[in-house]
Amino acid sequence: MSYSTTRRETYRVAIQGGIASFHDLAVREYFKDQSIELLPCKTFKQVCNAVVHGDSDYGVMAIENSLAGSLLPNYGLLENHPLQIIGEQYLRISHNLMALPGQTVQDIKIVKSHPMALAQSSEFFEKYSHLEPLETDDTAESAREIALNQVRGVAAVASALAAELFNLDILEAGIENLKQNYTRFFVIAPKKIKIKTGGQKASLNFRISHQVGSLAGILEIFKKFNINLTLIQSVPVPGYPDEYSFHIDLEWTIEEDFLRALEAMREKSQAVSLLGVYKKGVKPY
Repeated sequence: MSYSTTRRETYRVAIQGGIASFHDLAVREYFKDQSIELLPCKTFKQVCNAVVHGDSDYGVMAIENSLAGSLLPNYGLLENHPLQIIGEQYLRISHNLMALPGQTVQDIKIVKSHPMALAQSSEFFEKYSHLEPLETDDTAESAREIALNQVRGVAAVASALAAELFNLDILEAGIENLKQNYTRFFVIAPKKIKIKTGGQKASLNFRISHQVGSLAGILEIFKKFNINLTLIQSVPVPGYPDEYSFHIDLEWTIEEDFLRALEAMREKSQAVSLLGVYKKGVKPY
């Protein structure tokens, strides 16, 4: 699967899901000036392995949704693979109910989609109680299978692009519970590749001792060096009861402030892992 724009060089990009999925849309936005060859994967782990083993140049993986929160397993994948975050892309998520032409919502009995898409459209299913949600691995793949097998009485929840590409009718547009729904995606690359981003945002993981005031000491560093903490997420450390590691996102104006804060963090932490430095993405609103 590939699509091209203006540049001649083609980049291979691994994603979870297939063509017309929200990951595909994020790729199209981030790499809009490049020629892209898409590598669909079933799992996020496969995405990471594809990048590590050289099957793809980059990977794009969801990391946070404005409604559902962080995808913690994906942080674990980034920690356990020799990868780096080189960019981020925000994407407005709009869910649409689609089916073969000539049907209405009342003709539909089963609705297939990714669990996240179904959960984010729960109020729609409360309105149409005769619809039975059925979880699948991917939004767009659910739509593609309906078109491929010409299945009537079954609909999918997916992007408008999926309806266009697979010649399906959108029976209801924008069925998500909240319109302020966006997903943040990380763009990842092999750790061995040095990339200059001119970025003013970073993602880190750090671990501190289980003592009173340990976390407060780290937060004081950010205040001292004018670092804006935009995300903090605690995760239990396997095998170490009552101990936690923290995933954080930082933003700064002066690079020297960030470097000094990072040095101070390393002095006060048991371990600090810099997952990536990159340019700040633009939220859809």
